[in-house]
Amino acid sequence: ARQRNVMRHWLAPLTRLPDSDHWAGWEALRDAAQDARPLWRLADGALHRAQGCIWWLPAGWEQACSEAVNWADPRAPLDLPENGQVSLEGEAPLGDLSVRYRQGAEVMHLSGRGRRDLKRLLNEQAVPAFLRGRWPLLYRDDELLAVANLPGLDGSPNERWRLRWVAPTGDQSLS
Repeated sequence: ARQRNVMRHWLAPLTRLPDSDHWAGWEALRDAAQDARPLWRLADGALHRAQGCIWWLPAGWEQACSEAVNWADPRAPLDLPENGQVSLEGEAPLGDLSVRYRQGAEVMHLSGRGRRDLKRLLNEQAVPAFLRGRWPLLYRDDELLAVANLPGLDGSPNERWRLRWVAPTGDQSLS
């Protein structure tokens, strides 16, 4: 009963609360095996469990972003359609920059490690699979330069810049 009260308090500003029969979804999410990817769909979004955390994703947030956005002036923050904002800290890399999203088969060159599959790098950083399609990637032409907010992947140590992402905020935010 105490867990339900805590969940009701947390969920109340995010979604319409489920009826008493629908609370079995919370128990299934809570009690699922450690390696499972449990999901509890609610009226205005869904709860996911990954890496020992519970994540609230508003409706529509599970849809991956697909639209590339050219970054004409990387000295200024870039608004991403329905996905917050990115900015560069430090001196921006030279060349034609764009922000894109994961499509599959991306490869990134890491100093001292060579070329690595992005999927493997995201696994190493414990980025939940349900977030990967919205995680901003910085490209120069067709070269993947950075993955926002992930230490060791978010910029160039030699050039001293970092890609920062602020996810969308508001009543229905990523929690």
